[in-house]
Amino acid sequence: MDAAIFGLIVADVIGRPLDVRNPPPPGGLHKIGSITLTTGGNVCSTGIAMARLGMKVAAAGLVGNDVLGAAMLEILRKEGLDTSGVLASEKSQTSASVVAVEPGGERCFFHVPGVTALLDEAQFRRCFQIFSRCAFVHIGYQGLLPGLTPALPRLLPELRKLAPGARIAYETVTPPGPWSELEPILPHLDIFVPSRTEAQVMTGETDPLKMVSAFRKLMKHGLIGIKLDADGCLLDDGRQCVVVPAYKIRVVDTTGAGDSWYAGLLTALRHEMPLEQAGRFANRVAADCCTAIGASTGIRSFPETISRL
Repeated sequence: MDAAIFGLIVADVIGRPLDVRNPPPPGGLHKIGSITLTTGGNVCSTGIAMARLGMKVAAAGLVGNDVLGAAMLEILRKEGLDTSGVLASEKSQTSASVVAVEPGGERCFFHVPGVTALLDEAQFRRCFQIFSRCAFVHIGYQGLLPGLTPALPRLLPELRKLAPGARIAYETVTPPGPWSELEPILPHLDIFVPSRTEAQVMTGETDPLKMVSAFRKLMKHGLIGIKLDADGCLLDDGRQCVVVPAYKIRVVDTTGAGDSWYAGLLTALRHEMPLEQAGRFANRVAADCCTAIGASTGIRSFPETISRL
């Protein structure tokens, strides 16, 4: 198995275009272009993107025992993901978001955590055997896993012993959790690439190189990077540091762009691409994501993606 993706499985109801700055009056109605039910969260967005890029991926997390959970599982299976690590819980609803996509492609979220709040040490341990068969274990998001985050500093060394060959990636979200939560986790990671906004909040720095330096004080080995949005990305593996420019596109919807970027990076690393090419591949996947509505619609196959670098 190429990767296991643990964390959020979210049903996204996407409306576009929504001018959230000028809503209709109370009781009023505005017609919009479309309303779509699709997948969200790192498990779906990163996992489906990797599967479309030809990777063998296992999904791991929780859904509610409800219609939204059934829909998410059906989509994941149709995309070719192994869902044996996904449990349906009776204790809460499937995590869900209303995603308001503005005319320019930016979006904001109205979110109910649902079963995500139940993700804890026990749920993570339940997936150890799945993790042990994977080249990468991707965990997300820092800041949205209150039941799991405090346990990760002791869980990750256990996972390392069980699966010494697996590389552990950890993803953040805006706004990220506090530095005090991240600090004991960083030494156990192999891959950590927050966004510029998230890194600035965590480190207090505005220069991406200084952000990387702050993280490197605790994460001595492995790949650290900064997603630079329209400016591309910065990647530092401890031996070399590269800044890779973004691709110019017409943005339709940025939903899932960060997750898709991570999918591109992990896929590139699995193919043992050099660092700069890995950054270009990740940027290409994220750019493709932004050309269509939803977190996964715009993702293309591996051969098509790599031919357009």
